[in-house]
Amino acid sequence: MEGPRNSFLPEDVIVDILLRLPVKTLSQFKCVCKHWCSIIGSSSFVNSHLTREHNQDRLLVRHYKPREGDNAYALYLDDTLSAYEEPDYLQIPTSVSSLMGPLNGIFCLIGMMGRIALMNPALRQFRPLPSVPPNVQPHLTTYDDLLGFGMDPNNGDFKVVLIQYFWNEDTDVPHFPSQVSVYSSSMDSWKQFENADLVNSTRYAFRSLCNTYLNGVYYWLTEFNETDVAILAFDMSTEKFQEIQVPDCIKSKEGDLALYQDSIALLSCDLDKEFDKCVDIWVMDKDECWTKYFTVGPFQEIKWPLGFWKNNELLLETGSSLLTLYDVFARRIRTVESLRKENGFFIYWIFTYKESLVSIKGDGNKCKLWDASSEIVKDFFKSS
Repeated sequence: MEGPRNSFLPEDVIVDILLRLPVKTLSQFKCVCKHWCSIIGSSSFVNSHLTREHNQDRLLVRHYKPREGDNAYALYLDDTLSAYEEPDYLQIPTSVSSLMGPLNGIFCLIGMMGRIALMNPALRQFRPLPSVPPNVQPHLTTYDDLLGFGMDPNNGDFKVVLIQYFWNEDTDVPHFPSQVSVYSSSMDSWKQFENADLVNSTRYAFRSLCNTYLNGVYYWLTEFNETDVAILAFDMSTEKFQEIQVPDCIKSKEGDLALYQDSIALLSCDLDKEFDKCVDIWVMDKDECWTKYFTVGPFQEIKWPLGFWKNNELLLETGSSLLTLYDVFARRIRTVESLRKENGFFIYWIFTYKESLVSIKGDGNKCKLWDASSEIVKDFFKSS
C-alpha cells in the first residue's frame, strides 16, 4: 500500500499531523503502510510525540471503593479537574499491591507475592520481569521490600531497584540487613549487590509520595539509629548509592518526598496536631542545599499531603476523606472529589500520566497484551 507515501502532502506536514493524534490511533495507523509504520516507530517520532505540547500531563487518581472492596482509577480530562473518566486500560487489578511511575508513560507494577512487571497501558503492553534470584541466609526472615523505578538517561534503559529488608532472628534487635538487586530492561535480568554499605545498616527507607526519580537518580527518605533522618539516592547510570542530608528542623516532624517544579521536595507536617495542621515545603537545589519555599495552612482537617499537581497546587486528603486541591500562591482550596465519595473511606494515590509510544517489548518480544481481565495478568498477580 503505497498511497499514503505518494500523497501530495509534504513529509513534514504528514509527520506534524500524525504527532497530533493519540496513541491508540497511531497504533492503528502503523498498519496502513510500511512508510507510516516506519515514521511512527522511529525514536525521533516517539520522543517528539511524548514531549509535544498537545500531549499534556493528566492527573490519575487511585481510590478505594469500600462497597466493592476494589480500587478504581480515575483519569481527569484537563487541568481544571472538573471531569474524569475511568478507562478500562487503566484499571489495575486489586492483586497489584503497589504501582510506581509513570516514567515516559511506563508503570512498574508490584504484585502481592513480589512479582514485578512493566506496563505501557496506552500501547496495551505488559512485560513480566524475571524472578529475583534467591540469596537469603537461613537465619534471616523477609521483613519488607522497597522499590525504586527509573531510567539510565545515557541509553534509555529502564531500571528497577529492589531493596529487600530482613529480620535477623539470631540477634532480635532492630537491625535490618538487606539485599539490593537492580533489574535492567535491556538485559532483562537482575544484578545483586554483595556490599551496599549505605543500605546494609540500621537505615530503613520509606516509599515516597510519588515516583521520586529525577534526572537519572532515584530518592528515598530514610531513618536510621531510630532518630536520624536523611535521603538515600541511587544513580541509575553508575548504580551507586549516596547519602544526602536534610534540614535539622524537620527531623522532629513526619516527612515525605515528592517532586516540585523539576526538583526534589520534602513535605513535613506535625501529625500530632489534630487540627490546624501546617505543611512545610522544602526544595533541594542542584548543590543538594535546601530552601524552605513556603508553609501552607493551617488546615482544619487534613490526613496528609498527597503531592503536587502542576507547579503550584498541592493535593491533600482531608480527615473526611475528600480529595482537595490547594493553590499555594493564591492560597485557595477547593474540593476535587466530593461526588465520588461513598460510604466508608478512600485511600488515595496520585500519578501524573501522559500517553506514550515508548515500547517495552525488548529483544524477543517478551510483552503480553495488557488486559486486566485476562488470565495471563490474573495468574501473574495472583496471591498464591
